[in-house]
Amino acid sequence: MKSFRYQFWLAVPLFFLFSLMPHAYAEPDSRMVVEIQADEEGRVPSVQEAIQQALPLLWDRLVDSKARESLSDNMKATPFLQRVLPRGDGVQVSFNEARVWQYLDQQKIPYLKEAPRINLMIQMSNQNGADMPQTVELLRANAESVAEARGVLLSESGPVLIVAWQWIDNSQVNLVVRGTTALAEFSEARKIGTGDPLSQLQSWMEEVLLTARDANISNPDQTVAMPSLKKKRDGGIEVLLTIEQSATLPAQVALEDALRQHEKVESIIPSYLSAVSRQYRLQLKGEEDAWVQEWFQRRGMQVLPTPQGWLVR
Repeated sequence: MKSFRYQFWLAVPLFFLFSLMPHAYAEPDSRMVVEIQADEEGRVPSVQEAIQQALPLLWDRLVDSKARESLSDNMKATPFLQRVLPRGDGVQVSFNEARVWQYLDQQKIPYLKEAPRINLMIQMSNQNGADMPQTVELLRANAESVAEARGVLLSESGPVLIVAWQWIDNSQVNLVVRGTTALAEFSEARKIGTGDPLSQLQSWMEEVLLTARDANISNPDQTVAMPSLKKKRDGGIEVLLTIEQSATLPAQVALEDALRQHEKVESIIPSYLSAVSRQYRLQLKGEEDAWVQEWFQRRGMQVLPTPQGWLVR
């Protein structure tokens, strides 16, 4: 009898240990942790203030942009709380993942169960087709800030989202969005109003990023087949090759000559050339161009597909 009791009490803690193991090894969702910092005057919010400020920020990360309007910023946050950790310069508020999902499911509110990964590529050119790298850097920095606040992981391992702007004249900009995210390819032109054009472009960039994020709710596979816009020609195809890499003129010529010597290349026709970017019409023998990716990768370059061909960085 004593032996039975001993085995029983030995088994109880082991049972609870194994029952908790899946939770112990579960990957935490970083979106559930919200950092509330001190305000501009250096005042650190109280714990209660931080809790109420954190919940709207959580909804911004999880919920579809249109459905977000149905969630009041004054909603009580305490039912969703996991932990509150005051810090020297702010308060860290953690929410209970299971309770959050349960509430959104009960209310039938569309949300992102996982943070989508997006490989964001931004292009900007002036009226003459010349690159605008400084503007691209500023748009990229703003996009990174928006992505963090909106629950998007910008990562090279994610589906590609190419956002390409070109100025038509002094007040109009054309945008083309393409790639392999769940967002369908589209283009539009807008007139930039008076005031700071950069802030207007940044707001436009935020719209595109949120639209790409929300597309994962209706299309949870996250990736779509990229439509082929490669031109067919007699005996082969023509693909658009875009190279975004700073290079001297001799280095550009050497790369062109090496590519021109490939047995499957019939001709290389430059579309535009600059110190940081150039584009070519690559006319190939046959209708297979997958080798292009390997050819550039062997030279230490990153290669990504586009509807018209390849983007090399």
